[in-house]
Amino acid sequence: MVFRPFHSRAARTAVAAAGIAAVLATAGCASSSDTASAEGEALVELTLQTSWIPLVQFGGSYIADAEGYYNEHGVDVDILPGGPDVDPMAAVAAGQADIGMANADNVARANEQGADLVIIAAGFQKNPLAILSSPENPIETPADMEGKKIGVPAGDEAAQQALEAVNNLDADAITTVPVSFDVAPLVSGEVDGMWVFYTEQPISYEENTGIDGTTMLTADYGYEVYAQVYVVTRETLEDETKRPAIEGFLAAEIKGWEAYVADPALAVELTVEDYAKDGGLTVENQTKQAERQLDLLVTPETEEHGLLWISADGIAKNLATLKSLGLTADKGLFDTSVLEAVSKGAGDSE
Repeated sequence: MVFRPFHSRAARTAVAAAGIAAVLATAGCASSSDTASAEGEALVELTLQTSWIPLVQFGGSYIADAEGYYNEHGVDVDILPGGPDVDPMAAVAAGQADIGMANADNVARANEQGADLVIIAAGFQKNPLAILSSPENPIETPADMEGKKIGVPAGDEAAQQALEAVNNLDADAITTVPVSFDVAPLVSGEVDGMWVFYTEQPISYEENTGIDGTTMLTADYGYEVYAQVYVVTRETLEDETKRPAIEGFLAAEIKGWEAYVADPALAVELTVEDYAKDGGLTVENQTKQAERQLDLLVTPETEEHGLLWISADGIAKNLATLKSLGLTADKGLFDTSVLEAVSKGAGDSE
């Protein structure tokens, strides 16, 4: 089982603090040279820096690449894998990548450190952070945490506090216990619940116990932070020569994720056999992750406006949660104009 510590803010903040400061001092430019398509048309080269190691988590991008959707929209995209030592926001700020993936709070934090980044689309409409518990002692709502021991990985303390505040919980009635990303403390009963990544640890819990755990998405209870957002520099967004390529990329990306939602099997196959062929992943495990991921991608808003959508209401809720996390951000953190240009929900952001 490969765990992706996507929600460990401590590690990612430490990387970003060093990365942003360093790259802003030596920022260069990402390659923007043209390459020729099979039909002789010029394709604009772009780099997409993902937020973690290759997993089906990025399956829509893999489909867009493998099925030629990027090329159809005038771009040739190099998908760069992430990892524990890679900070996508630092890479974008430095011009080492044209587009990066992260959480909205990672973007706000990078901007506080001197970057000028803009979120142009949101892959995960619901934040993947969740509370996992045993079905024999379930935590189905935040109020159920009172009187219980909750495992909190390093870096998620602020998220725990924010969830307590927005749901008017008695923090003194909740015992927090430091844990890693292993479900062992929950399986053994050391904790009654723990913070997890919705598409990963619940699968491990089922594999270890033979039963499905109870999973409460924190996004359903006020912890509203877009995840797997697409980020560019403000300079790129405002550059009339670069913007058409970004629009082409996003149109192709949406098409890739539409194919994923229609049938995740291709994304699983591409992940296991190609993009993560040396990662030791299995079709069974990645299929489970892919199916759970649909809960994060598809919402009533995306059903109405299209995948990767960002709404005015979503922006307002994100800004409120970012404030509760102690981050400074305003509406300028988001720009929906590219989405409006390529999606069927054009014009709804006002």
